[in-house]
Amino acid sequence: MKFSRCAVSIATLTLAGLAQQAFAIQVIGENLEVYGTLYPELNSTTYSGSSPTGTPLSSMTKGLVNPGTGTAAAGAIGKDQTNWSQSYIGFKGSKTYGDVKIGYDFQGVMAPNKTLDSSIGTGGQQSLFGDMRDAFVSVGHTSIGTFQFGQMDTIYKEYGDRVRMLGVSSSNFTSTSGVLSGVGWKGATGAGTTSFNTRVGSQVRWESPVYSNFNVGLSVRKDPNRTATQDTSLSAAALRWTDGTFYASVQQEAHNNYHAFSGTGLTALASSSIYNLGTANSKDTGQRLSLGYTKGALSLGADFASLKYTEEASAAGKFSAYKTNTYQFSGDYAVNAQWNLAANFANGAAGSCEVLGGGACSTVGQGGTLLSLGAKYNFDKNIGIFAMYALNKSNGSATFASSAIGGNTTNLGLGLLLKF
Repeated sequence: MKFSRCAVSIATLTLAGLAQQAFAIQVIGENLEVYGTLYPELNSTTYSGSSPTGTPLSSMTKGLVNPGTGTAAAGAIGKDQTNWSQSYIGFKGSKTYGDVKIGYDFQGVMAPNKTLDSSIGTGGQQSLFGDMRDAFVSVGHTSIGTFQFGQMDTIYKEYGDRVRMLGVSSSNFTSTSGVLSGVGWKGATGAGTTSFNTRVGSQVRWESPVYSNFNVGLSVRKDPNRTATQDTSLSAAALRWTDGTFYASVQQEAHNNYHAFSGTGLTALASSSIYNLGTANSKDTGQRLSLGYTKGALSLGADFASLKYTEEASAAGKFSAYKTNTYQFSGDYAVNAQWNLAANFANGAAGSCEVLGGGACSTVGQGGTLLSLGAKYNFDKNIGIFAMYALNKSNGSATFASSAIGGNTTNLGLGLLLKF
């Protein structure tokens, strides 16, 4: 949805909470585009198969499992809810000066449940929007490429997973990212993310122009609170090729001092734990190959990733490294103008681990899978009704999509997709 150049109603900015007065406001660019993807969904979730007791991380008899204990389930438990996932409304525009193009893009995640559930009359804030999704400005040149500054997907995330189920998988239960780009163990108190499916702020991202169907991209996120000993930063790089039908890309991302395993809270070593001190430096890396094929009614995608989490071990017998391989396959087929069918499958291996000094380190019971099936009826190219099913299975020591160690999660969803 586009609006003509010059004055744009201040109501647009008021919705985003960016202005209080309705004068002297003009949006940059030849036009302002208001766009979005909304997919509210009735979601029924069932949890089952959890282990009676989790094994302490230090024993290693079941591998790198969550500290503490699991959840003993007498029978299947579950919940029903309305889920808006990453439904959003965006505002973007640009202006061209010869070979230079300057633009902006802001997306607010819809949070109507927050509005309904807020404590009205108790001073609580009422808001239609939740978190910001993408929020950046860009400067591009036809010969140099485009620089983006702000919050957005890293280049690793942007260039992979090319077939998103029915256009509604972002943050939905059918998303393969939890298995493809993460692990089944949870870190200690204060641990950072184990996921490489990341959207981060304070990022600088650059994409080159396309030459002979090739282009490259870089992402850098520096730590504004870095110290002489701790610098939490992110960097990513990617190369891709596409001729419009076939697609291939390789990506790498590194997380420095995310402390994904031992966290930042431990100040003294305990013989019963393989955790390191909170001051120990860490580095996590993800490497991925992404493939795609799109022709006519059929779209296919595949990703193969290698993930590695390392720490400078504080003493013999303490955690040093964990490695695992993951993959996913996905497909979408337009049966006709009205019907789309889609499926995906993701697998995360148990992997291997190391402790300083070469002691025994088992990952038995780690890993898991996700299987998703879906169908969508299209009223037109922008409006449709979808139904989806997914089974997320965690091996005996892992946790995917459930707080229970070794638990399985089954989801059913029925929703409405609106794009504008």
